[in-house]
Amino acid sequence: MGIFSLPKSPKGPSRLESAGVATLGGLQVSLTLLEKLMDGTSIPFAKGAIGTALEVIKIAKGIQSDRDDCDNLIKRTTSLLIVILDSLRGKKEEEIPSNLKRSIERLSTNFQEVLDELKVVDKRVGKKGSASIAKSILYHFDNTEKLRGCSAKLEWAISEFQVTSKVDSCLKDLERHEELRMELREGRTEMEKGQARIQDGQIKIQNGQTKIQEDLAEIREAMKDKTSSPSKVSPTVMPASPRIFGRQNYVDQVIYLVLSATSTRVVILGPGGMGKTSVALKAVHNPRIIERFGVYRRWVPCEQATSLPIFIELIAKSLGLPPSTSNDRFSEIVAFLEELGVLQIVLFDNFETIWDLEGEQSAVAVILSRLASIPSLSFIITMRGIQHPASDLIDWTSPRLPPLTPLELDPAQQAFVRVSPDSEGDPHLPELLRELDCMPLAITLMAKLAEVGESVTELLSQWRQEQVKLLSQPGGDRTSSIEVSIRLSLTSSSVRLNADAIPLLSILARLPGGAFLERLPTICPSIQGWKASLRVLRTAALVYDSPDKTAVHMLSPIRSYVLLHHELAYKPLQDLRNAYYGLAETGNTYHGASNFVELLTELSKEEINLESIILDALHNADEKIGAISAAAAFSGYLNLSQPRVNIIQAAIEVARKTESTLLADCLQIYGETLRYQSQYDSASLALEEARDRYTQVHDKFSTAYCLWSIGDMLGDQHKWDEACLMVEEAKGLYTELDWQGGTADCLSQLGLIYQAQCKFEIALSALEEAKSLHIEGQNKLGMANCLQNLGTVYHAQGEYEAASSAAEEAKSTYIKMNIPLGIANSLKVLSDVHYNQGQYSEAYSAAEEARAQYIRWGDKSGIAATLLFLGDILLRQGRYDEAHRRAEEAEKDYIKLGLPQGIGNSRRLLGDIHRMQGEYETARSLLEQAKSLFSQQNPSIYTSLGVADCNSSLGQISRLQGQYDDAIKLLEEARTTYSTIGCRKKDAEECAEEIVLAVKARDSGEEGV
Repeated sequence: MGIFSLPKSPKGPSRLESAGVATLGGLQVSLTLLEKLMDGTSIPFAKGAIGTALEVIKIAKGIQSDRDDCDNLIKRTTSLLIVILDSLRGKKEEEIPSNLKRSIERLSTNFQEVLDELKVVDKRVGKKGSASIAKSILYHFDNTEKLRGCSAKLEWAISEFQVTSKVDSCLKDLERHEELRMELREGRTEMEKGQARIQDGQIKIQNGQTKIQEDLAEIREAMKDKTSSPSKVSPTVMPASPRIFGRQNYVDQVIYLVLSATSTRVVILGPGGMGKTSVALKAVHNPRIIERFGVYRRWVPCEQATSLPIFIELIAKSLGLPPSTSNDRFSEIVAFLEELGVLQIVLFDNFETIWDLEGEQSAVAVILSRLASIPSLSFIITMRGIQHPASDLIDWTSPRLPPLTPLELDPAQQAFVRVSPDSEGDPHLPELLRELDCMPLAITLMAKLAEVGESVTELLSQWRQEQVKLLSQPGGDRTSSIEVSIRLSLTSSSVRLNADAIPLLSILARLPGGAFLERLPTICPSIQGWKASLRVLRTAALVYDSPDKTAVHMLSPIRSYVLLHHELAYKPLQDLRNAYYGLAETGNTYHGASNFVELLTELSKEEINLESIILDALHNADEKIGAISAAAAFSGYLNLSQPRVNIIQAAIEVARKTESTLLADCLQIYGETLRYQSQYDSASLALEEARDRYTQVHDKFSTAYCLWSIGDMLGDQHKWDEACLMVEEAKGLYTELDWQGGTADCLSQLGLIYQAQCKFEIALSALEEAKSLHIEGQNKLGMANCLQNLGTVYHAQGEYEAASSAAEEAKSTYIKMNIPLGIANSLKVLSDVHYNQGQYSEAYSAAEEARAQYIRWGDKSGIAATLLFLGDILLRQGRYDEAHRRAEEAEKDYIKLGLPQGIGNSRRLLGDIHRMQGEYETARSLLEQAKSLFSQQNPSIYTSLGVADCNSSLGQISRLQGQYDDAIKLLEEARTTYSTIGCRKKDAEECAEEIVLAVKARDSGEEGV
């Protein structure tokens, strides 16, 4: 057998420090020496350990990045080699104890694990030039963690090897102690050997006992170093207290439960990436927890537990127990805990790893329940899902904590800015965080990308294009790759064992607005056991319930992952589309139908899903007809709630390519949508093309609707004569078709046109007839429209009580039907009534509500009109600066919309504000501009009143400046107009008073300002 010995240094000491092994400066010499030592030994297990260690040093030396961490790793490796070589010095192979062989073999395994990790880092560094900046930075973070983990692993190995050596030394001393005791007994029976020998033996015994105590003290100190010292980093050293945001209340609940009894058991549940570990660590590092448990706070990283024996050994390591060859390691753990008797707490982190091991769940449950029976032991478990483990065996501390949910927006922003301070205040950050569903892990990973220079706007764009791929990296773990984190949940045993779980998840992923439970049988008829599959998905925290338990939802990153990696089969995909096509078609239901309100409610709940399904089908479905028809019907419904063009534009594009007969329907809906957005020119082109297409195929019903819609749009532009002609033509077609619903709609619209032309009696007659027809047809929406229009006419006539009553009744119906435009128009009538009665606070409140509804619906002209009205009220209240800001804002909006009458009203208000502040020349200029704009428009009640308002204000300025004849003329013109309109009779009286003052001043020769 060969003898393993070290060559002597020429300068005396034989330790490797002399040859430069422990210093980086002599690394090349050290490598050469170590290679010779390895070649010169015939001890297989030592040769293997040294060879692997040498390869670690060589690779670490060649890595150019992370030099500090690589140098640290080289130091740890050489230190461990010193320990190995010193332990073998001068020994033949047969003289090496078996336990030392096992220790060196374990060290060889540690070297091999480090080598495997180091090869990954080396490979990444080699590819770094071809990676994107974002991925290079993520690689850097992960490489650093891997290098530090390797150093920690070797530090642990050194500590473990030294402790084992101390134990061996102690055992030898114990054997010697026993020999001395035998000698003492022999000395007592052989008195002839003399008292001197006895005394000598006693001295040896005392020396031996002292040596044992010293060795035991060293062992305890070494064990204390391994388990308690915060300066040590090892696989079972608890991580530091993390920085958390928005979770303090939850942490406080954990602390309260842990301290509620001597022995407590708490589980923190939730989806992957939700911050369960951070919450648990924050609690365990709390001063109150430290005060109770001191150094006896243990951490078991269960993600390392790939088998039951490894799990048990992880528990032993966390408790600081030395390695053991016992066949019943768990009994040693229990005995240690029970004999120790002090209060301890163990954090079992990522417990789902061991819980989901196939065939081991029962055994794990027994282990957990046995630990729960130890009176001095408390534990916290972090675990994916929503279900407590082993509830049949363990009484979990009450009240049980609810699963963790996503962060609120404010703490989500704080968490992002903590990593990427330059992103603070970015206006797009809330939008990005909402798209991530404020999932903590996704926030952290996205913030790391922002930290290296990507702007929030760029990240938002990349997320929408790449989705979950943006936050993933090759070789990442659950904390550095969102895909790895989600994949762990999808591969849990409960999900794997349910054949329908993934197909159902793929269906739910296509419903970003959530899936209503009552609709699931219709949505997924091919999955008969959907209830059982849904329970599995809930348990794995892949989906979660809405607060009212009527729907299930999926977090955005999980949904993105499922869409990317789990394609839905043709049959269930077609079933899903057909279900939503059918729902969308209810948007075509006539608003006079008895179930119209109920249908609107159902559609409103599914808006997000309908948009997603329809747009996907328009782009990807083989058969497009159903998608085009659904797009037109759904967009028609949206025109009642919140008009938008993206869906109908996509449908028009597809319909033109496929020469679909549905193109006219799409154009008609598109034209109405543009009209509601005040894009009148584009709306006119679309509606006229739709009308022409309907006329070509002799579709009188649809032609009439187009004519009515064009007439309504012309009314919006105050082109009353043209509007009247279009609506009358539509009414003739509806009468020919004998459809009283269409006839009533036309009469209602004609009533509004006549009112604008100051033909109040004709207007009232048309509206009353329309109302009767709608009552007969039980058309609630039609009746509400008539009431709202009647309120407008009553207000113009000064019949405020009747106007208020009609508007309130209309508003009530609109609210029930959830139609923002109707609600806004009714509120506008009510605010006008309050204003004309001098009730400015009530008028302001109603106008603010109306503006909110116009914003919700997207009516830009309505938003501008309410801004102007609010400015008028502020002027009346003497709040000139606020009134001025509102008027300027409204003017800008009207200029963008190209509405001259609105621009005129804005300048009229600005003129009055300057007039009231004595700035007469500025006021006169603005009022003259406004008057000119009104005079250029088609005659109507609105333009007439606009001119009258300007004349009244100009007349007052002229009187104050001593221009009495001009003042009297202007005021008389205004008074004449006001006196013909009931709601402005008060203004007529004020003009008459101003005329009297002007005449008196003129006759007395009074000079003006």
